[in-house]
Amino acid sequence: MMKHKGDWLLLLAAFIGGGGFISLKYLLDWGYDPFQVIFGRFLTASVCMCLVYCKRLKRITKEEWRVGSILGALLAAMFLLMTVGLQYTTPSVNAFLVNIPAVIVPFVCWGVFRQKPNRNCFLAAGMTLFGVCCLSLTADFRLDFGAGLSLLAAVAFSLQMAFLGNLTKGCDSVHIAIVENLSTLAVMTVILMFTGWDMPPLPAFGNFFYAGAFCTALYFVLQSIGQQSTAPNKAAIIITTESIFAAVFSAILYGERMHFRGYLGCAVIFAAMALAEKPVQERK
Repeated sequence: MMKHKGDWLLLLAAFIGGGGFISLKYLLDWGYDPFQVIFGRFLTASVCMCLVYCKRLKRITKEEWRVGSILGALLAAMFLLMTVGLQYTTPSVNAFLVNIPAVIVPFVCWGVFRQKPNRNCFLAAGMTLFGVCCLSLTADFRLDFGAGLSLLAAVAFSLQMAFLGNLTKGCDSVHIAIVENLSTLAVMTVILMFTGWDMPPLPAFGNFFYAGAFCTALYFVLQSIGQQSTAPNKAAIIITTESIFAAVFSAILYGERMHFRGYLGCAVIFAAMALAEKPVQERK
């Protein structure tokens, strides 16, 4: 059990994160714009983390601030693309497309860190492309705008996971998660200074609290701790199950119904992500 502690922590993070897509969709439906949603989410997360880990703030090193700020910038880009994309598509489609780093991460590691992917990754990439087409192309074979933004969010998420797995050696997991959240909050504060602070009159404390305290603060602490004992490729596979949980939550809580082609795309994408992690059998 302890041997796979990192795997279980990542799976728990995926379960919690799956429900976050529904909270975000409701906030957008109620009139909050994506910048306000992300700001509220990370404000709640940062306050929770600073209250829980207030004694550790002074122990954050310069290297942890540097690495955490890089990861925070990537997170800000990912959440901007994901949340804007969620405005124009459904929670399950958004979740499946955002959570394809299992296929992208090996190629990011190859290009940036010279870690060549195995042969399965190339087949998985082709399967993912087919699955994305099934899931996101419209009837006249145009890429849905929300799906396109969700794909770009997946690229940003893949960069974040690749850097998290390769740059945080020797760093404290909780410190990295704190800096990530504070950096993302700083980016969103600057954006809101230019876009405006007007909030809809409808109170949405419960959704903001769940998205911030659980789907952000707890999520990234679990991810940071779990990924330190799990390889980046394997971590990406486990985190990808978030899309399965999101689809279940979306059907139960949001009433989403997906067509057959969408289910086929989800199945092919998930199979591709599992294949990307499967080790290649070497010839004797």
